[in-house]
Amino acid sequence: MDRLGIIVGMQSEARLARRLQPAAIEISGATLEGAKQAVERLSRASVDGIISFGFAAGLDPLLKPGTILIPHSIHVQGQDYTADHRLRLRLGAENSSVKVGALLQSDKIVVSSKEKFSLFQQTSCVAVDMESGIVARYCHAQNIPFAVLRVICDSAKRDLPPLACMALSQQGGLNINKMLGSIFSQPSQLSSLICLGAEATFAHWRLDRFLEKFQTENYIYS
Repeated sequence: MDRLGIIVGMQSEARLARRLQPAAIEISGATLEGAKQAVERLSRASVDGIISFGFAAGLDPLLKPGTILIPHSIHVQGQDYTADHRLRLRLGAENSSVKVGALLQSDKIVVSSKEKFSLFQQTSCVAVDMESGIVARYCHAQNIPFAVLRVICDSAKRDLPPLACMALSQQGGLNINKMLGSIFSQPSQLSSLICLGAEATFAHWRLDRFLEKFQTENYIYS
């Protein structure tokens, strides 16, 4: 697998993903349609494997922000898609600090801790995101190896502020105008937003350190 493609939701994730030295990176803007278009562009780039990369929301109450995930399968609308074993090992799945359970695909951002707990009870998936299911289904249909490397950003106990559902632009950057408008209309969410920002910063740092470590230990390029 000399030519890896990576799909991310945000520009900040893309900057981290460059540590993997992929052949191509595509940004979905954290939307379903954006993810579909991004994975199709990667396929046209003739990559040998595709990685879904970036942040995820925790569903397992025991997982804290900063937990690294390399799941063995993606649960999509009642069906499980198994990630490529060789590619998972290449990313460092055997490391003792990595969580390797199932990841859930959601068509929308999961906002409340109550909903996260309900999804955990229903599926036993340890975390949830929006892009990985699109990657899994497409790669399964096209016979392309895939894997997921994610980090827990918001824990299962965290309720997201309304701003979280509108913060990203279609290009994967921050939509500053919408963010400011949301804060002005609902200033009570500011404290929750600050806490979420701190957790996201820590998650970003943990993923960066993980990539740095496994570059040094030659997991990624072996």
